[in-house]
Amino acid sequence: MNAVRTALLLTLFALPEPVFANSDSGLPDLTLASTNGQSYALRKAVADARFTVFVFFSAHCQCLSAHDERLTELARDYETQGVQFFLVDSEAGDALERDRSEAQRRQYPFPILADPGGRLAQAFGVRFATTTLVVDPMGNVRYHGGIDSEKRTPDPAGRFYLKEALAALLAGKTPEFTETKSLGCYLRIS
Repeated sequence: MNAVRTALLLTLFALPEPVFANSDSGLPDLTLASTNGQSYALRKAVADARFTVFVFFSAHCQCLSAHDERLTELARDYETQGVQFFLVDSEAGDALERDRSEAQRRQYPFPILADPGGRLAQAFGVRFATTTLVVDPMGNVRYHGGIDSEKRTPDPAGRFYLKEALAALLAGKTPEFTETKSLGCYLRIS
């Protein structure tokens, strides 16, 4: 009887199927330095949050710059619900010192992670800045795509994919869109 009850509870409270999942964890076992002076072991970092958002960063991408305010607002809105945000700089030749300057200039409330060699980007086939991953505590990707449907200026009639995905996941549901198109600049990964 206990086994049946346990199976029923697991079925009722199971998260939706991941977009990407490996046999161990969808997230590579990486430790990345950040603009806040800390290093993050990614698997441990995601295990400590309800969900983790990774947005791929490029300092020269105007599309990403156009989303700075929206990302900052989302991070602040969802922080109280156990969601953490990171930007990830996977571009070849980019330096952590330059990322620190960008994070300060743009007043990000979250760190930029340095991804030398683009290992995290390559693990998920990320090719564009603004590509966003929402990862559960087990390291599985639950959303992969754009921040929203707009390249620059927010359109009230547009789709806010990241916000919609987070709201659904926090409610224990599968997002309407688990994969969408990223509209940012091409990343120059080494």
